[in-house]
Amino acid sequence: MKIQNDQKKHTLPKILSREAAFRILSRLKTDDPIGLRNRVALQLCYRAGLRISEVCNLSLADVDLREGYAYVQQGKGKKDRVVPLDKETAELCQRWLAIRPEGSTDYFITTLAGGKVSDRYLREVCYRLSRITGIYITDNHRKKPVHPHILRHSFATERLEDGFTLPEVQALLGHSDISTTSVYLHVRPTVLREKMQSLVPVGGA
Repeated sequence: MKIQNDQKKHTLPKILSREAAFRILSRLKTDDPIGLRNRVALQLCYRAGLRISEVCNLSLADVDLREGYAYVQQGKGKKDRVVPLDKETAELCQRWLAIRPEGSTDYFITTLAGGKVSDRYLREVCYRLSRITGIYITDNHRKKPVHPHILRHSFATERLEDGFTLPEVQALLGHSDISTTSVYLHVRPTVLREKMQSLVPVGGA
């Protein structure tokens, strides 16, 4: 009789350090239209927690720079959510909006010809930046290039480190179940690290 193994595989999300994320994003030259557009797209993953498909599907009306929000319509699970934007991300979005091609489609992120940018293209941009900077993630002894979802994972981890509550991060990410969000508590357990580092040495001080 075959015994079924009901244990689920448990892995933690892979993330970047803040320095590594900055190194990757700063390689995109924002004085160039394509560089600025790509920076805005990846910035929305890293600083607003959007999935790359959600970035590509944003319409012009979904990005409210006067109030500082991005409205994600029909994200994963067909759920809508409103995500506040930090000042830097809002300013980058404003700069892109100022040079966005006239007569474009309704999408916020467009090609220079005005068409929709594919999530596949932006993944390739991320892979290229990973190779250029030499920044990779390690997945069970395998080195892999950084992809946009790593930026979303990094966003969630950083917000918890910054003092955001678990329900707040859940709302920003659009998770239905808070247990999905709680995994980020274990990615970089800074409180536990500080307690461990304060232990008295073996044999006493």
